[in-house]
Amino acid sequence: AGRLSLNRLVDLMGAGPARVYGVLGKGRLAAGYDADFTLVDMKKQRTIEESWIVSPCGWTPFAGHRCTGWPVMTIIRGQVAMREDEIIGPPRGAPVRFLEAQGG
Repeated sequence: AGRLSLNRLVDLMGAGPARVYGVLGKGRLAAGYDADFTLVDMKKQRTIEESWIVSPCGWTPFAGHRCTGWPVMTIIRGQVAMREDEIIGPPRGAPVRFLEAQGG
């Protein structure tokens, strides 16, 4: 009781934001959608280290925090982009498409 199911978590982190912000082609694994997703080992434990941070500030408030559940692979548009903490290939980012605002 009081915990999210895995299905609800997936909806809150994927389909929900795509729906709320009107993002096209994201939030589902279905024909016509980008095949963007991350595989998470729900038992793997890691401690976050500041040395990983590549943002301009160079720090995180989560340094030293031990996490259970860790990303082990990321797929972007059907291509492996990260496996076991290693970035694979060139950056694969692309502009996000939004639904056009509806006039009233």
